[in-house]
Amino acid sequence: MNPEPLNGYHMFNFRLQTVLKYRKQLEERLMLEFADRKRNLDCEKETLKKLKRGRAGLISRLKKMGESKLSAADISIYLSYISYMKDEENHSEEIIRQIGKELEEKRIKLVNASRKRKILEIIKEKKLKEYRLSLTVKEQKELDEAGIFRTGFRDRGLGVRG
Repeated sequence: MNPEPLNGYHMFNFRLQTVLKYRKQLEERLMLEFADRKRNLDCEKETLKKLKRGRAGLISRLKKMGESKLSAADISIYLSYISYMKDEENHSEEIIRQIGKELEEKRIKLVNASRKRKILEIIKEKKLKEYRLSLTVKEQKELDEAGIFRTGFRDRGLGVRG
């Protein structure tokens, strides 16, 4: 896919443009995945805080009730529920560890994807500078040739004036 020449010159065409486009899309997808897992982690941390506050509230209530006469059945129910909430906290902490591990893996993938994209962008910029320099050299050469051509006609007395 070569672009049409413009004023006798071809437009800049970066051979790896499709690869660069793919790398940008990959990086964007990884960013979205990272952000999604981060939201999951934050949500799970909030759930854990609520569980801990709830369990602490139950323990406090049980202590206050301990001052009054409680049946063994009531105490057993409270203790069972407190134990259940502690298990839920442990489960939530395990989920947080797992999501944290996945988040770190996604962060590493995102950093690598970003580096690969940046490398291609640096290469593209370098090639664009080379292209612009070659255009400048080509234009200067044409101007020099035109000047020589006019000088040659003038020296021969052919009437071309520059």
